[in-house]
Amino acid sequence: MGINPHIKMKFYVETYGCTANQGNSEEFVAYLVEKGHVISKLEDADLVIVNTCVVTERTERNMIKRLHQLEGNRLIIAGCLPKAIPEAIENVSCHKVVGNLDRSLGVKIEEDMAPGGEEKKSVSENQHLSIPIKPDHLCAVVNISEGCEGNCSYCIVKKARGTLKSRSPEKVVKAVRSHLRAGAVEIQLASQDAAAYGMDIDCSLPYLLDRITDIPDQYKVRVGMMNPTHLKPILNDLIKSYQNPRIYNFIHLPIQSGSDVVLEKMNRKYEASDFVDMASKLREGIADITLFTDVIVGFPGETEADFMRTEDLIKTVRPEKVNVTRFSARPYTEAYHLKDMPTQVKKDRSRKLTKLWHDIAAQQNSKYQGQVISTLITERGKNATMKGRSDNYREIVVNGKHALGNIMQVKITVTNSFYLKGIVENQVD
Repeated sequence: MGINPHIKMKFYVETYGCTANQGNSEEFVAYLVEKGHVISKLEDADLVIVNTCVVTERTERNMIKRLHQLEGNRLIIAGCLPKAIPEAIENVSCHKVVGNLDRSLGVKIEEDMAPGGEEKKSVSENQHLSIPIKPDHLCAVVNISEGCEGNCSYCIVKKARGTLKSRSPEKVVKAVRSHLRAGAVEIQLASQDAAAYGMDIDCSLPYLLDRITDIPDQYKVRVGMMNPTHLKPILNDLIKSYQNPRIYNFIHLPIQSGSDVVLEKMNRKYEASDFVDMASKLREGIADITLFTDVIVGFPGETEADFMRTEDLIKTVRPEKVNVTRFSARPYTEAYHLKDMPTQVKKDRSRKLTKLWHDIAAQQNSKYQGQVISTLITERGKNATMKGRSDNYREIVVNGKHALGNIMQVKITVTNSFYLKGIVENQVD
Protein backbone atom coordinates (compact mmCIF):
# COMPACT_ATOMS: atom_id res chain seq x y z
CA MET A 1 0.00 0.00 0.00
CA GLY A 2 1.63 3.33 -0.78
CA ILE A 3 -0.38 6.40 0.12
CA ASN A 4 1.77 9.52 0.16
CA PRO A 5 1.56 10.99 3.68
CA HIS A 6 1.52 14.50 2.21
CA ILE A 7 -1.86 13.67 0.65
CA LYS A 8 -4.80 13.48 3.01
CA MET A 9 -5.71 9.90 3.81
CA LYS A 10 -9.31 8.93 4.52
CA PHE A 11 -9.63 6.46 7.37
CA TYR A 12 -12.38 4.68 9.28
CA VAL A 13 -12.16 3.19 12.79
CA GLU A 14 -14.45 0.65 14.46
CA THR A 15 -13.98 0.11 18.20
CA TYR A 16 -15.28 -2.78 20.28
CA GLY A 17 -15.08 -3.68 23.96
CA CYS A 18 -14.19 -1.61 26.99
CA THR A 19 -13.80 2.10 27.62
CA ALA A 20 -10.02 1.63 27.59
CA ASN A 21 -10.27 0.44 23.98
CA GLN A 22 -12.30 3.55 23.21
CA GLY A 23 -9.56 5.67 24.78
CA ASN A 24 -6.91 3.93 22.68
CA SER A 25 -8.91 4.63 19.52
CA GLU A 26 -9.41 8.29 20.46
CA GLU A 27 -5.65 8.80 20.88
CA PHE A 28 -4.99 7.11 17.55
CA VAL A 29 -7.65 9.17 15.75
CA ALA A 30 -6.35 12.38 17.36
CA TYR A 31 -2.87 11.73 15.97
CA LEU A 32 -4.06 11.05 12.41
CA VAL A 33 -6.39 14.07 12.44
CA GLU A 34 -3.55 16.26 13.73
CA LYS A 35 -1.45 15.10 10.78
CA GLY A 36 -4.16 16.19 8.36
CA HIS A 37 -5.84 12.87 7.63
CA VAL A 38 -9.63 12.69 7.48
CA ILE A 39 -12.20 10.51 9.25
CA SER A 40 -14.53 9.06 6.61
CA LYS A 41 -17.35 6.63 6.06
CA LEU A 42 -16.47 2.96 5.69
CA GLU A 43 -17.13 2.84 1.96
CA ASP A 44 -14.85 5.84 1.26
CA ALA A 45 -11.92 4.92 3.50
CA ASP A 46 -8.38 4.26 2.31
CA LEU A 47 -7.71 2.48 5.60
CA VAL A 48 -10.16 0.55 7.79
CA ILE A 49 -8.94 0.01 11.35
CA VAL A 50 -10.78 -2.40 13.68
CA ASN A 51 -9.92 -2.16 17.39
CA THR A 52 -10.93 -5.60 18.62
CA CYS A 53 -12.07 -7.19 21.88
CA VAL A 54 -11.67 -10.80 23.04
CA VAL A 55 -13.16 -10.89 26.53
CA THR A 56 -15.53 -13.81 25.83
CA GLU A 57 -15.79 -16.59 23.27
CA ARG A 58 -18.92 -15.04 21.81
CA THR A 59 -17.11 -11.70 21.42
CA GLU A 60 -14.22 -13.47 19.69
CA ARG A 61 -16.61 -15.14 17.22
CA ASN A 62 -18.29 -11.81 16.47
CA MET A 63 -14.89 -10.16 15.94
CA ILE A 64 -13.74 -12.81 13.48
CA LYS A 65 -17.03 -12.60 11.59
CA ARG A 66 -16.70 -8.82 11.31
CA LEU A 67 -13.06 -9.02 10.23
CA HIS A 68 -13.96 -11.43 7.43
CA GLN A 69 -16.64 -8.96 6.30
CA LEU A 70 -14.03 -6.20 6.09
CA GLU A 71 -10.98 -8.20 4.96
CA GLY A 72 -8.81 -6.88 2.18
CA ASN A 73 -5.72 -4.77 1.63
CA ARG A 74 -7.09 -1.71 3.45
CA LEU A 75 -7.86 -3.55 6.73
CA ILE A 76 -5.71 -3.08 9.83
CA ILE A 77 -6.50 -5.39 12.75
CA ALA A 78 -5.70 -3.93 16.18
CA GLY A 79 -6.47 -4.42 19.84
CA CYS A 80 -6.79 -7.40 22.14
CA LEU A 81 -7.68 -10.18 19.69
CA PRO A 82 -4.39 -10.23 17.73
CA LYS A 83 -2.37 -9.78 20.92
CA ALA A 84 -4.14 -12.46 22.97
CA ILE A 85 -5.07 -15.07 20.32
CA PRO A 86 -3.07 -14.30 17.16
CA GLU A 87 -3.89 -17.67 15.64
CA ALA A 88 -7.59 -16.70 15.52
CA ILE A 89 -6.98 -14.28 12.65
CA GLU A 90 -4.54 -16.34 10.57
CA ASN A 91 -7.13 -16.79 7.81
CA VAL A 92 -8.19 -13.14 7.68
CA SER A 93 -6.75 -11.23 4.75
CA CYS A 94 -5.56 -7.79 5.83
CA HIS A 95 -2.98 -5.07 5.27
CA LYS A 96 -1.44 -5.21 8.72
CA VAL A 97 -1.85 -6.65 12.24
CA VAL A 98 -0.87 -4.31 15.07
CA GLY A 99 -1.22 -4.00 18.84
CA ASN A 100 -3.14 -1.49 20.91
CA LEU A 101 -4.11 1.69 19.11
CA ASP A 102 -2.52 4.91 20.34
CA ARG A 103 -0.71 7.93 18.96
CA SER A 104 2.63 6.12 18.63
CA LEU A 105 0.95 3.46 16.51
CA GLY A 106 -0.43 6.27 14.36
CA VAL A 107 3.18 7.26 13.64
CA LYS A 108 4.12 3.69 12.66
CA ILE A 109 1.12 3.29 10.38
CA GLU A 110 1.84 6.61 8.68
CA GLU A 111 5.48 5.60 8.18
CA ASP A 112 4.41 2.21 6.85
CA MET A 113 2.23 3.87 4.25
CA ALA A 114 4.92 6.28 3.08
CA PRO A 115 6.84 5.50 -0.12
CA GLY A 116 10.44 4.37 0.36
CA GLY A 117 12.86 7.17 1.15
CA GLU A 118 10.30 9.44 2.81
CA GLU A 119 11.56 11.14 5.91
CA LYS A 120 10.04 9.39 8.93
CA LYS A 121 7.97 11.37 11.38
CA SER A 122 8.08 11.18 15.14
CA VAL A 123 5.76 12.19 17.91
CA SER A 124 6.33 13.00 21.54
CA GLU A 125 4.04 11.97 24.36
CA ASN A 126 4.16 15.63 25.41
CA GLN A 127 3.13 16.93 22.01
CA HIS A 128 -0.26 18.65 22.04
CA LEU A 129 -2.78 16.97 19.80
CA SER A 130 -6.06 18.46 18.65
CA ILE A 131 -8.75 16.14 19.99
CA PRO A 132 -11.72 15.69 17.63
CA ILE A 133 -15.01 15.95 19.51
CA LYS A 134 -17.96 13.99 18.14
CA PRO A 135 -21.00 16.04 17.16
CA ASP A 136 -23.43 13.87 19.14
CA HIS A 137 -21.74 13.89 22.55
CA LEU A 138 -19.18 15.72 24.68
CA CYS A 139 -17.72 12.73 26.54
CA ALA A 140 -14.00 12.02 26.21
CA VAL A 141 -11.93 9.07 27.37
CA VAL A 142 -8.49 9.41 28.96
CA ASN A 143 -6.53 6.22 29.62
CA ILE A 144 -4.66 6.51 32.91
CA SER A 145 -2.86 3.16 32.76
CA GLU A 146 -2.39 0.03 30.71
CA GLY A 147 -2.44 -3.56 32.04
CA CYS A 148 -3.15 -4.72 35.57
CA GLU A 149 -1.63 -6.17 38.74
CA GLY A 150 -4.16 -8.99 39.01
CA ASN A 151 -3.94 -12.56 37.79
CA CYS A 152 -7.55 -13.73 37.61
CA SER A 153 -7.81 -17.35 36.55
CA TYR A 154 -10.49 -16.70 33.91
CA CYS A 155 -9.20 -13.50 32.31
CA ILE A 156 -7.41 -13.28 28.97
CA VAL A 157 -7.13 -9.49 29.03
CA LYS A 158 -3.81 -9.55 30.87
CA LYS A 159 -2.29 -11.54 28.02
CA ALA A 160 -3.36 -8.75 25.70
CA ARG A 161 -2.61 -5.79 27.95
CA GLY A 162 0.27 -6.99 30.13
CA THR A 163 1.24 -5.82 33.61
CA LEU A 164 0.45 -2.40 35.02
CA LYS A 165 1.99 0.60 33.28
CA SER A 166 0.66 3.87 34.70
CA ARG A 167 0.83 7.17 32.85
CA SER A 168 2.37 9.96 34.88
CA PRO A 169 -0.05 12.41 36.53
CA GLU A 170 1.42 15.17 34.37
CA LYS A 171 0.59 13.32 31.14
CA VAL A 172 -2.92 12.46 32.32
CA VAL A 173 -3.61 16.06 33.33
CA LYS A 174 -2.27 17.25 29.96
CA ALA A 175 -4.61 14.88 28.14
CA VAL A 176 -7.58 16.04 30.23
CA ARG A 177 -6.77 19.67 29.48
CA SER A 178 -6.62 18.89 25.74
CA HIS A 179 -10.08 17.33 25.81
CA LEU A 180 -11.51 20.22 27.82
CA ARG A 181 -10.05 22.75 25.38
CA ALA A 182 -11.75 20.81 22.59
CA GLY A 183 -15.12 21.15 24.32
CA ALA A 184 -15.54 17.96 26.36
CA VAL A 185 -17.65 18.26 29.52
CA GLU A 186 -17.33 14.66 30.75
CA ILE A 187 -13.95 12.99 31.21
CA GLN A 188 -13.99 9.20 31.58
CA LEU A 189 -10.84 7.83 33.21
CA ALA A 190 -10.20 4.38 31.77
CA SER A 191 -7.89 1.49 32.64
CA GLN A 192 -8.03 -2.20 33.40
CA ASP A 193 -8.10 -1.36 37.13
CA ALA A 194 -8.27 2.29 38.18
CA ALA A 195 -7.63 1.48 41.84
CA ALA A 196 -4.21 0.05 40.93
CA TYR A 197 -3.20 3.31 39.24
CA GLY A 198 0.23 4.51 40.32
CA MET A 199 1.37 1.37 42.12
CA ASP A 200 4.28 1.12 39.66
CA ILE A 201 5.29 4.81 39.81
CA ASP A 202 4.91 5.58 43.53
CA CYS A 203 1.62 7.40 43.02
CA SER A 204 -2.08 6.73 43.68
CA LEU A 205 -5.53 7.26 42.24
CA PRO A 206 -6.61 9.78 44.93
CA TYR A 207 -3.55 11.90 44.18
CA LEU A 208 -4.31 11.78 40.46
CA LEU A 209 -7.94 12.78 41.02
CA ASP A 210 -6.87 15.73 43.16
CA ARG A 211 -4.52 16.87 40.39
CA ILE A 212 -7.21 16.55 37.72
CA THR A 213 -9.89 18.38 39.69
CA ASP A 214 -7.53 21.32 40.23
CA ILE A 215 -8.18 22.19 36.57
CA PRO A 216 -10.58 25.16 36.58
CA ASP A 217 -13.46 24.51 34.19
CA GLN A 218 -17.04 23.20 34.08
CA TYR A 219 -16.77 19.42 33.68
CA LYS A 220 -17.33 16.11 35.46
CA VAL A 221 -15.00 13.14 35.88
CA ARG A 222 -16.13 9.53 35.79
CA VAL A 223 -13.70 7.11 37.37
CA GLY A 224 -13.52 3.69 35.73
CA MET A 225 -13.66 0.17 37.13
CA MET A 226 -11.73 -0.62 40.32
CA ASN A 227 -10.89 -4.06 41.69
CA PRO A 228 -11.66 -4.55 45.39
CA THR A 229 -8.14 -5.85 46.12
CA HIS A 230 -6.55 -2.56 45.14
CA LEU A 231 -9.37 -0.29 46.30
CA LYS A 232 -9.16 -1.45 49.91
CA PRO A 233 -5.84 0.24 50.83
CA ILE A 234 -6.81 3.59 49.24
CA LEU A 235 -10.49 3.61 50.20
CA ASN A 236 -10.39 6.37 52.85
CA ASP A 237 -8.29 8.69 50.68
CA LEU A 238 -10.51 7.99 47.70
CA ILE A 239 -13.65 8.92 49.63
CA LYS A 240 -11.99 12.26 50.49
CA SER A 241 -11.17 12.87 46.82
CA TYR A 242 -14.77 12.13 45.88
CA GLN A 243 -15.93 15.09 47.96
CA ASN A 244 -14.88 17.28 45.03
CA PRO A 245 -18.05 18.18 43.07
CA ARG A 246 -16.21 17.67 39.77
CA ILE A 247 -16.19 13.89 40.35
CA TYR A 248 -19.34 11.89 39.69
CA ASN A 249 -20.54 10.03 42.78
CA PHE A 250 -20.15 6.76 40.94
CA ILE A 251 -18.15 3.59 41.60
CA HIS A 252 -17.79 0.48 39.42
CA LEU A 253 -16.61 -2.24 41.79
CA PRO A 254 -16.83 -5.82 40.44
CA ILE A 255 -17.55 -8.60 42.96
CA GLN A 256 -17.71 -11.48 40.37
CA SER A 257 -19.12 -13.92 42.96
CA GLY A 258 -20.63 -13.84 46.42
CA SER A 259 -18.99 -17.17 47.27
CA ASP A 260 -15.54 -17.16 48.86
CA VAL A 261 -14.93 -20.64 47.41
CA VAL A 262 -15.53 -19.37 43.88
CA LEU A 263 -13.56 -16.16 44.49
CA GLU A 264 -10.58 -18.27 45.54
CA LYS A 265 -10.84 -20.35 42.35
CA MET A 266 -11.03 -17.11 40.40
CA ASN A 267 -7.86 -15.91 42.16
CA ARG A 268 -9.55 -12.65 43.10
CA LYS A 269 -7.56 -12.12 46.35
CA TYR A 270 -10.46 -10.85 48.48
CA GLU A 271 -13.50 -12.26 50.25
CA ALA A 272 -17.14 -11.40 49.74
CA SER A 273 -17.24 -9.70 53.16
CA ASP A 274 -14.50 -7.31 52.01
CA PHE A 275 -16.71 -6.18 49.15
CA VAL A 276 -19.71 -5.70 51.46
CA ASP A 277 -17.61 -3.65 53.90
CA MET A 278 -16.22 -1.43 51.13
CA ALA A 279 -19.67 -0.90 49.63
CA SER A 280 -20.98 0.11 53.06
CA LYS A 281 -18.16 2.62 53.60
CA LEU A 282 -18.67 4.05 50.12
CA ARG A 283 -22.39 4.56 50.73
CA GLU A 284 -21.66 6.18 54.11
CA GLY A 285 -18.88 8.43 52.81
CA ILE A 286 -20.15 9.55 49.39
CA ALA A 287 -23.56 11.18 49.14
CA ASP A 288 -26.17 9.21 47.15
CA ILE A 289 -23.47 7.18 45.40
CA THR A 290 -24.31 4.99 42.41
CA LEU A 291 -22.70 1.56 42.63
CA PHE A 292 -22.18 -0.76 39.66
CA THR A 293 -20.79 -4.27 39.97
CA ASP A 294 -19.98 -7.29 37.79
CA VAL A 295 -20.85 -10.96 38.32
CA ILE A 296 -19.74 -14.07 36.44
CA VAL A 297 -22.30 -16.86 36.71
CA GLY A 298 -21.57 -20.51 36.05
CA PHE A 299 -17.88 -20.45 36.90
CA PRO A 300 -16.59 -24.05 36.85
CA GLY A 301 -17.62 -25.79 40.04
CA GLU A 302 -20.11 -23.09 41.11
CA THR A 303 -22.77 -24.90 43.14
CA GLU A 304 -26.34 -23.80 43.71
CA ALA A 305 -25.28 -22.74 47.21
CA ASP A 306 -22.48 -20.62 45.74
CA PHE A 307 -24.93 -18.93 43.39
CA MET A 308 -27.37 -18.27 46.24
CA ARG A 309 -24.56 -16.52 48.14
CA THR A 310 -24.15 -14.22 45.15
CA GLU A 311 -27.89 -13.52 45.15
CA ASP A 312 -27.81 -12.79 48.87
CA LEU A 313 -24.88 -10.39 48.45
CA ILE A 314 -26.70 -8.48 45.70
CA LYS A 315 -29.78 -8.24 47.91
CA THR A 316 -27.62 -6.90 50.75
CA VAL A 317 -25.56 -4.37 48.81
CA ARG A 318 -28.34 -3.38 46.36
CA PRO A 319 -26.14 -2.10 43.52
CA GLU A 320 -27.78 0.13 40.94
CA LYS A 321 -26.52 -2.09 38.13
CA VAL A 322 -25.07 -5.59 37.83
CA ASN A 323 -23.25 -6.57 34.63
CA VAL A 324 -24.04 -10.29 34.47
CA THR A 325 -21.74 -12.47 32.34
CA ARG A 326 -21.95 -16.20 31.78
CA PHE A 327 -18.58 -17.86 32.28
CA SER A 328 -16.72 -18.23 29.00
CA ALA A 329 -13.56 -20.34 28.89
CA ARG A 330 -10.70 -18.34 27.38
CA PRO A 331 -7.53 -19.97 26.03
CA TYR A 332 -4.25 -19.37 27.86
CA THR A 333 -6.05 -19.03 31.22
CA GLU A 334 -6.09 -21.38 34.21
CA ALA A 335 -9.87 -21.70 34.12
CA TYR A 336 -9.74 -22.86 30.50
CA HIS A 337 -8.72 -26.32 31.73
CA LEU A 338 -11.56 -26.63 34.26
CA LYS A 339 -14.73 -28.57 33.50
CA ASP A 340 -17.31 -26.17 32.12
CA MET A 341 -20.88 -26.11 33.40
CA PRO A 342 -23.94 -26.91 31.26
CA THR A 343 -25.03 -23.96 29.15
CA GLN A 344 -28.60 -24.18 30.43
CA VAL A 345 -27.47 -23.83 34.05
CA LYS A 346 -25.52 -20.69 33.14
CA LYS A 347 -28.50 -19.29 31.24
CA ASP A 348 -30.90 -19.93 34.11
CA ARG A 349 -28.61 -18.31 36.67
CA SER A 350 -27.95 -15.36 34.39
CA ARG A 351 -31.67 -14.72 33.88
CA LYS A 352 -32.41 -15.05 37.58
CA LEU A 353 -29.68 -12.64 38.63
CA THR A 354 -30.57 -10.18 35.87
CA LYS A 355 -34.20 -10.08 37.03
CA LEU A 356 -33.03 -9.53 40.60
CA TRP A 357 -30.92 -6.48 39.82
CA HIS A 358 -33.58 -5.06 37.49
CA ASP A 359 -36.05 -5.20 40.38
CA ILE A 360 -33.56 -3.58 42.75
CA ALA A 361 -32.61 -0.88 40.24
CA ALA A 362 -36.25 -0.04 39.56
CA GLN A 363 -36.82 0.37 43.30
CA GLN A 364 -33.66 2.47 43.70
CA ASN A 365 -34.64 4.76 40.83
CA SER A 366 -38.25 5.17 41.93
CA LYS A 367 -37.14 7.39 44.83
CA TYR A 368 -36.33 10.13 42.27
CA GLN A 369 -39.93 10.33 41.03
CA GLY A 370 -41.03 13.97 41.23
CA GLN A 371 -37.60 15.27 42.28
CA VAL A 372 -35.82 18.09 40.47
CA ILE A 373 -32.28 16.99 39.58
CA SER A 374 -29.35 19.01 38.28
CA THR A 375 -28.38 17.38 34.97
CA LEU A 376 -25.33 17.90 32.77
CA ILE A 377 -26.40 17.40 29.14
CA THR A 378 -23.71 15.23 27.54
CA GLU A 379 -25.12 13.61 24.40
CA ARG A 380 -27.92 13.46 21.86
CA GLY A 381 -30.42 10.66 22.27
CA LYS A 382 -32.91 9.01 19.94
CA ASN A 383 -36.25 10.37 18.76
CA ALA A 384 -35.57 14.06 19.50
CA THR A 385 -34.28 13.49 23.03
CA MET A 386 -31.13 14.50 24.88
CA LYS A 387 -29.23 12.54 27.50
CA GLY A 388 -27.53 13.84 30.58
CA ARG A 389 -26.06 12.72 33.88
CA SER A 390 -26.92 13.63 37.43
CA ASP A 391 -24.18 14.24 40.00
CA ASN A 392 -24.33 10.53 40.86
CA TYR A 393 -24.17 9.49 37.21
CA ARG A 394 -27.80 8.46 36.82
CA GLU A 395 -28.75 8.62 33.15
CA ILE A 396 -31.47 11.21 32.57
CA VAL A 397 -33.43 11.56 29.33
CA VAL A 398 -35.20 14.80 28.37
CA ASN A 399 -37.32 15.66 25.34
CA GLY A 400 -36.45 18.44 22.92
CA LYS A 401 -33.25 20.03 21.69
CA HIS A 402 -30.86 21.47 24.26
CA ALA A 403 -27.28 22.60 23.92
CA LEU A 404 -24.68 19.99 24.78
CA GLY A 405 -22.74 20.97 27.87
CA ASN A 406 -25.61 22.85 29.50
CA ILE A 407 -26.68 22.13 33.06
CA MET A 408 -30.46 21.76 33.36
CA GLN A 409 -32.82 21.41 36.29
CA VAL A 410 -34.94 18.40 35.33
CA LYS A 411 -38.12 17.28 37.09
CA ILE A 412 -38.30 13.47 36.98
CA THR A 413 -41.57 12.14 35.61
CA VAL A 414 -40.66 8.56 34.61
CA THR A 415 -38.37 6.01 36.27
CA ASN A 416 -37.36 2.46 35.42
CA SER A 417 -34.44 0.14 36.06
CA PHE A 418 -32.24 1.74 33.39
CA TYR A 419 -32.74 5.49 33.44
CA LEU A 420 -34.77 8.48 34.61
CA LYS A 421 -36.82 10.71 32.33
CA GLY A 422 -38.07 14.21 32.97
CA ILE A 423 -38.95 17.69 31.82
CA VAL A 424 -36.63 20.69 31.93
CA GLU A 425 -37.70 23.25 34.51
CA ASN A 426 -34.88 25.71 33.95
CA GLN A 427 -31.26 26.05 32.85
CA VAL A 428 -28.40 26.77 35.25
CA ASP A 429 -26.07 29.54 34.04
